[in-house]
Amino acid sequence: MSNFIQSKTAKTVYFVFGILAISAVMFFLMNNSKIAASSGTSKIVFETEVHDFGKVAQGPQLEYTFKFSNKGKGNLLIEKVQTSCGCTGATTGGKTEYSKGESGEIKVTFNTQGRQGRQEKQIIVFTNDPEQSQLTLRISCDIDASAQ
Repeated sequence: MSNFIQSKTAKTVYFVFGILAISAVMFFLMNNSKIAASSGTSKIVFETEVHDFGKVAQGPQLEYTFKFSNKGKGNLLIEKVQTSCGCTGATTGGKTEYSKGESGEIKVTFNTQGRQGRQEKQIIVFTNDPEQSQLTLRISCDIDASAQ
């Protein structure tokens, strides 16, 4: 038995088992660090992502507020809010950072002047949420040009 322990084959077997053990420990440590890192991230959750104003007259400016909360463990950053058309505006009211559990809102305006028929607009919200770095909100309405 002592001859086997000192043989080249035994040394090779011990070396391979040592490498496997080190690899297993490294794999375990790397996976646990990813779990710990992801648990401190932000998570944006909107009450609703779609709003239909229904049938409206041509001319007035419509307004709607999309409400959201940060359901993550880290700070949520609203990096940018972009609309799909110049007739649509969106703002966070100047606040762009939200702590864990904090709520906020994105106020959207839509100018119906000069438009008619079915209208659908998008508001793209860019965040630091790793699962939803871009989120699309939608507003829509049916503009009746004869009902002024």
